[in-house]
Amino acid sequence: MTRHAKLHTTCLVLGALALPLSAHAASCPQDGADGPLALHREWIMKGWERHEGDAEYDFARKLGKFYDLKETKGVFWDNFAPGETQLFDDAVRYGNNWKGLQDAARSVLHGIRDGDVIVADGVASTTLGFVGRLERLTGEVIAFDARSQLGWTCVEGTWKIRHEMNYAWTVDPKTIEPLLGKQ
Repeated sequence: MTRHAKLHTTCLVLGALALPLSAHAASCPQDGADGPLALHREWIMKGWERHEGDAEYDFARKLGKFYDLKETKGVFWDNFAPGETQLFDDAVRYGNNWKGLQDAARSVLHGIRDGDVIVADGVASTTLGFVGRLERLTGEVIAFDARSQLGWTCVEGTWKIRHEMNYAWTVDPKTIEPLLGKQ
């Protein structure tokens, strides 16, 4: 093979590899309603909310928009996760773990305190400060303040959560009332 032919072949191979990567990375919006920070807010305010009379919790129906349900591997950690573990390596297993808690709640309400985003080629990181108020069917109320960090990856033009770290601590319910519902 001549030097020119090798160079031509190398350029074709590199171009073929680079095109899908750059097209894939550029296919997810960096801001707006479908950007990672807006999705993080929606994930909290719609995905994890529960109102009296809502249907039973179904992770795929309620939160499937935010996770890659085909490639479910990742790191999902929440110190408030119910059950024996707070660390999961599968999004579906993590999401389904919340069924008992969600179905035993009359309501789960949230409010956003602040947020930040870093976006790069095909990946993003978002951080939110938020509060929540869970009222169990028994009438017990648990109020919390929290921080959430999500690692996103661009999958077929849509941001999907690949890594998740949430940390919450209980607070007096009165201290968060003014923030509930704030987006």
